[in-house]
Amino acid sequence: TAEIAKNKVVPALLVAEGCNLVGVSSRSKERAMESVRNNVDPTGLAPNCRAMSNDELFRECEKEEEDVATVIDALYVPLPSRMRNEFLTKALMSGKHVYSEKPAGGTVSEFEAVLNLASLKNLMFMDGTMWYHSNRTKDIERLLFDDGEKKQLGSVRRVSASFSWGGGGLVDEAWIEGGNGRTNPKSEKFGMLGDSGYYPVSVACWAFQWELPASVRATYVEFNTLGAIIEIEATILWENGGRAVVDASCLQPHRSQFEIVTENGVVKVDDLVGGQTRTDPATAGFGAYEKPFKGSRCYTVGDYLGRDVVCESEPCDHATKLVERFCDEVRAVRDTNNASSNPDWSRRALCTHIVLCCIYESAMRGNGAEVRIVNNVDDDSNKRQFIIDGRSYDDLPTMQP
Repeated sequence: TAEIAKNKVVPALLVAEGCNLVGVSSRSKERAMESVRNNVDPTGLAPNCRAMSNDELFRECEKEEEDVATVIDALYVPLPSRMRNEFLTKALMSGKHVYSEKPAGGTVSEFEAVLNLASLKNLMFMDGTMWYHSNRTKDIERLLFDDGEKKQLGSVRRVSASFSWGGGGLVDEAWIEGGNGRTNPKSEKFGMLGDSGYYPVSVACWAFQWELPASVRATYVEFNTLGAIIEIEATILWENGGRAVVDASCLQPHRSQFEIVTENGVVKVDDLVGGQTRTDPATAGFGAYEKPFKGSRCYTVGDYLGRDVVCESEPCDHATKLVERFCDEVRAVRDTNNASSNPDWSRRALCTHIVLCCIYESAMRGNGAEVRIVNNVDDDSNKRQFIIDGRSYDDLPTMQP
C-alpha cells in the first residue's frame, strides 16, 4: 500500500506480460482492502486479487496452492528500509522469491545475510532499481561492455552522476525537517543519500561492472535538525584508477543525469530516472513518481574530439520492464529442473549497499573520513574489511543519526 506501489508498481504488475497479481497485503487488512478497491478492482485486470493482513499473507504462503490463478510465487516488498529485512527474511523462509524496494536496510552484514538466505533457498532477489531495465540502458550496456562495441569507446575511466530535486520551493521547510519519510532518520536512516542518492551510486557501480571500489569519501554533506542527510556529494575511487563523483539533494533544482567518460569518448544521459519531458511546455517537468510513463528515449555519445551524436532507444515503462524481467527470472527457477537463481541481481544490490554504507559512514563522522575497502581478507573472497583512520571494521555503518 506504499505510494510507489500504488503509483508505479501495481500498475506495472497489472499489465506486465507473464505476471498475475493475486493479492495485496498491509499491516492493516483494512488498508489492503482499500488499496485493492481503489487501485486494482477498477482496472478489471486482476479479478482474483485478494486483500489480506501481513499475518494472513504468511499463512497463505505456507499453504500448498494448486490453483495457478491464486498461487503465490513471489512477494513485492516496499516497506520502509528500517523494517524491511525482517519481512524479507520471513518471505524467503516461506519459500517466496522477492522483489524488494531500495535502499536496502541494515548494515552490510545484515543485508548480506538476507541475500545469502535467498541463495541458500535458491530464490530470486531483485531490488527496485527500475532504470537498469530500460531499453536505453540495454543499448548503452552493449556500447560500453560488449566486446565488439566496447573497442570503439574503450574502458570506463570516470563517472559523474546526480539526482537532485526540491529546489525553488517544491518542498517546504516542514518537509525538509522530517515531514517526509526521506527526511526522517527514524523512517529512512540514510536520508536523501538512500532515497535519491541510490540512483547516482548505482550508476557508478554499474559503470564499473559491480567491482567494489578501493575507497569512498563524502566530500560535502548537509543535515536537517533531526540528523537526516538532505544533501550530499561523494567521491568513489577504484584500484584501476577509475573514479566517480556522485551527489543527491532535496534542496537543489531537478537534475537526473550521468556522464560516463571512457578512453575514447563520452556517454551522457540527462533523464536518468526517466519520468520527464522537455519538449511540450504543457507537460514539461519531472513526474516519475506520480504515474506510469514511457520514457528513457535519448542518450548522447561523443567521440574523443567532442563530436556528439544523439542516439535513440525505444521508449518504455521502467517499472513494467523490471516486473517482466523479475517474472522471467522466477519462472526460470520454478519451471526448469535443477536451475539456479540468478545471482547477478543480488551482487548488484550488495555492491550498491556497500558503497552507500561507506558514504554514510564518512558523512556521519563529520570530517570527510576516507573509508577504504579491503577485499579477500585472509584469502576469503567473501570477506572484507573497512579501514577508517587506521582502524579496521568488519561491518558498516557504525554511526547513527
